[in-house]
Amino acid sequence: MKKKQFAALTMAVVMACSMAACGGAETEETAGNGSGANAEGEEPLKVGLVLSTGGLGDKNFNDMAYAGITRAQEDFGIEFDYVEPSTVSDLLPMDRQFAEAEEYDLIIAIASDQEEPIREIAEEFPDQKISLLDCAAEIDGVSTVQTEWSEQTFLAGVIAGMGTLSDMDKANSDNVIGVILGMDQPNLREGAAGFAAGARYVNPDVEVLEGVVGAFNDPGKGKEMALSMYNRGADFIQCIAGASGLGVFGGAKEADRYAFGVGTNQNSEDPDHVVASSVRSVDEMVYNEIQSVLDGTWEPGLKMSGMKEGAVDCDMEGSNVVLPDDIQKAVEDAREKIASGELVPCRSMDELDAWTAENQYTAE
Repeated sequence: MKKKQFAALTMAVVMACSMAACGGAETEETAGNGSGANAEGEEPLKVGLVLSTGGLGDKNFNDMAYAGITRAQEDFGIEFDYVEPSTVSDLLPMDRQFAEAEEYDLIIAIASDQEEPIREIAEEFPDQKISLLDCAAEIDGVSTVQTEWSEQTFLAGVIAGMGTLSDMDKANSDNVIGVILGMDQPNLREGAAGFAAGARYVNPDVEVLEGVVGAFNDPGKGKEMALSMYNRGADFIQCIAGASGLGVFGGAKEADRYAFGVGTNQNSEDPDHVVASSVRSVDEMVYNEIQSVLDGTWEPGLKMSGMKEGAVDCDMEGSNVVLPDDIQKAVEDAREKIASGELVPCRSMDELDAWTAENQYTAE
């Protein structure tokens, strides 16, 4: 395997961001066994990956996406280039540089804040295969892949809703929990609603505090917001904030309260304070999109997956926090009902009161 720098294809400012501010973009190549060859069998499939603004090292969404593409490289012998945007304004020129190269069999864009840039690129380059992950938009010629965010965070909400009333070591009697978002985006709002719905499903009177960091790469502010919520009585906080969520874990440790990870299993970040992680398989999304190009099944359109498909769940492995038996039972019950379609979490805070009135957990 060899590694080389990825030269920017347009605009000096893009090159500066890609190579300097964003830490550079690299091409990963392996000779493979020919399984990554294109339809003509002449050369390996080539993929361009535009990460989200949190960048590599977020121990979350971007790291999972990178894991998925490197696994595809190992299994299929593909080549890939990637770029790490610092701000949302970097996204359009970075997406465009891949499209203008006219050498990528697939461009993969990460996160819903790439929706508008990808709409523009898809219109300009209608023959370019593009996959947009973590977005529920329908864009002509683009494969958009999204998980059910409200299902992903629901079980953590169940734990928080019951945990705040329990005798767990770090719980208090205030009946307050919280959720912190990295950015104010529709998919993250759905995650917040799912968490709140899970909590109110088992505890209709619980107060759910909400906060938005305003960035996916500001753990300092994430910690500050978490400490503010803990000071206001919250004893459990769900972060949906990329690398900013690492600051929430720091706040949980300082306040000696509980937190939930998101995306990948983050329990090992602080197993005494991170109760569980609201997980989803971003690496599988990336891997599957690449595989579909290779086997000829790739097609545009919106693809949704949730608990039924095993795409989202609540992972407690690696946490030292022990849940009371009644909470474990409620989590398992909710998991089964969501997977079967019997229980459908609400997707917005506007629906929460009406949804709660119609959906209440009853222990059997």
